[in-house]
Amino acid sequence: MKPYLIGLTGNIASGKSTALAAFAACGAAVLSADELVRELYQEPSVQKKLVKQFGSCEPVEIAKQVFNKAAARKKLEAFLHPLVWKLARQKLAALKEPICVFEVPLLFETGWQKKMDLTIVIAADEKNLRTRLQTRGLSNTHYEQRLKTQLSQAEKIRYSDLVISNRGSKKELNQKVARLYRALTTIYGV
Repeated sequence: MKPYLIGLTGNIASGKSTALAAFAACGAAVLSADELVRELYQEPSVQKKLVKQFGSCEPVEIAKQVFNKAAARKKLEAFLHPLVWKLARQKLAALKEPICVFEVPLLFETGWQKKMDLTIVIAADEKNLRTRLQTRGLSNTHYEQRLKTQLSQAEKIRYSDLVISNRGSKKELNQKVARLYRALTTIYGV
């Protein structure tokens, strides 16, 4: 039986990873597209292709190229996205849990929302995003570069089935996720 698949997204520093951990604490299976990419970066065949296309297989070096040049980013995405989805499908097939939450920063940009049973956006206000960026050591320039490669938060909200507002503490976000998870298991009987 395939799990009920929830696509989780939001802009950088919105709280996606915190929400994903909260879903896991509730008993959901979880996947992270970023983690799958990290896993793929360890495969020799992927490293070889990255070196051929970008001169490096180091994520930091590749990021410098792709966040400064749209053509390089599109080339990387065209290569990696199918591999990420293939790896995700393999992991999904092995799951026993009835619900899986898949964190995908570019959920709508890739069109993967069509593969999900439900989509959720974690939305945070600009002030909270900037504060979180500072605690992570990310510069405003880095943040702006990343945002340019994604749909705006307003667009993600418009396309999403559900929105979780993350304007408070981690504890509040965890409580919201737990309530939502209980509701989903009740509504869908999983």
